[in-house]
Amino acid sequence: MKRGYADTPEGQIHYYVEGEGEPLIMMHATGSSRQFWKLQPILAQHFTVYAFDTLGCGGSDDLPNPETVSIHDLAQSIVHGMDSLGIQKAHIFGVHTGNKIGAELGAAFPDRIGKLILVGNSHSIMADQQELNDALGHVVADSLVRYEPDPAGGHLLKYWTHDFERVMSTWWGTAQATSTPLTPELMARRKLRVIDQLQLRENHEVYRAIFAFDFGKRMYDIKVPTLIIETRVPSEAHLPAQVDILAGRIPGGKGATVVARGGQPMDAQAEEYAKLAVDFINS
Repeated sequence: MKRGYADTPEGQIHYYVEGEGEPLIMMHATGSSRQFWKLQPILAQHFTVYAFDTLGCGGSDDLPNPETVSIHDLAQSIVHGMDSLGIQKAHIFGVHTGNKIGAELGAAFPDRIGKLILVGNSHSIMADQQELNDALGHVVADSLVRYEPDPAGGHLLKYWTHDFERVMSTWWGTAQATSTPLTPELMARRKLRVIDQLQLRENHEVYRAIFAFDFGKRMYDIKVPTLIIETRVPSEAHLPAQVDILAGRIPGGKGATVVARGGQPMDAQAEEYAKLAVDFINS
């Protein structure tokens, strides 16, 4: 696997690339493109796979306009990244934050997109905007904490302490730390998760953009063949399935469901996601 940087008007976008064939661009959830460490090599057996770090994440530059950034701006930066790499048209695979950017690409830049795959746990793909914001807000509440400004700077120390505690929780405090045997591979992945947390910039502003984006309504505007993959996890059994609602809003839209069997689904069931993606793109 190789890595590089795409020069765009918004800043440099870091990416990993692997494989041969039609270009497929992967866009991650909060964190970085390292999330695709198992999935990308499988898909690279069929396509030239570019895993982009969204601006403000991973090895990419900071957001150029964090206070006003929108999902459309992030989608535009992906198109500029394609321009930099000489990619006229690419398939898109977007997860969580990446599915919002992917939806905007399919609606606003259809001439640049081949086929579109939008993936997310139920909370990430709720068809109703308010229900999505409520469900997502519950999931990410700890990362969006706000402290009242203190003239003496005390709020800055509170932010630092809060961020430090979140990183420590990522390192030691998750359920996987005790429920999963600590193999060298798992230890390496946990180290990279901590690095992803340390590299996040303007996280609040990206979530502000997500909350302002009407994901379900934008489905009506998508103009490319689209597959929605809903990941059903036990903790979200109370949320109604969304895949059929969303797919029904897109002309010719398709839907599929992955039932999580434990661990991080994108890792533990990478083969399942890959088969769905490959079959859809080649159909």
